[in-house]
Amino acid sequence: MDAGCLQQARGGGKLAPTPAIAQAGRLGGRSRGGSLIFFGVPVIDPSSSKPAPARAEVVASFYLGLALVGFLWHAIGQENNDFWRAEPDLAGDVFDLLWTPLLGVLFGAAVVVVFRVFERRWAWLPALHREFRAILGRPTTRELVLLAAASAVGEEILFRGAMLDAWGLWVSSLLFAALHVSPQRELWPWTASAGLLGLGLAGLTLLTGNLGAAVAAHFVINLLNLTHVTRRDPAVALRGPVRPSGL
Repeated sequence: MDAGCLQQARGGGKLAPTPAIAQAGRLGGRSRGGSLIFFGVPVIDPSSSKPAPARAEVVASFYLGLALVGFLWHAIGQENNDFWRAEPDLAGDVFDLLWTPLLGVLFGAAVVVVFRVFERRWAWLPALHREFRAILGRPTTRELVLLAAASAVGEEILFRGAMLDAWGLWVSSLLFAALHVSPQRELWPWTASAGLLGLGLAGLTLLTGNLGAAVAAHFVINLLNLTHVTRRDPAVALRGPVRPSGL
């Protein structure tokens, strides 16, 4: 799940950032009167449960910047503007562009199912849920779709469209994981899961020869997880075997 990069002090600690948005918060955020100011736009008001109207647009702009960096990187390094396909001249690409997103949707749905199954077993998942909930509040459906789409497109163009070609599978996946580092130690498993997901998305890109599957998978994962986080309460993690009372 990676819809965030906003940070805010709370009770002496910091909220866990989501992937790229945490980087954006470090680059352009500052606090003022309890709110986070992001490039001059107040994006979080701790006194209100409602998200700031401009927040989704600000975050989407950050991911647009990532996409632009990836596009320019690929154009300069590969000497062509087709960042979507690994081999633009390969026959049959139109068919591939149609079916590969379906593969990505299935992959993304499978990843979300795995996280739901283990949500009560892995204590870091409810903790991450609470942190994202505190950051995001209750965005509208439009904002959720915008955040999910912008982060999926921006990160995939940069990491799988440009960086995968330039630096290979392992380095691009490692840097993708690094973008998801939280200052809270209990959330470091999230960083490891992001690295594994990066390997999976890179594998989809290499297998299909285009970004369709990776972008679709990333979008599905983000949208379903963001909806879950902002619409449902965190699960209670089980810290040991459950025994009937009286035994």
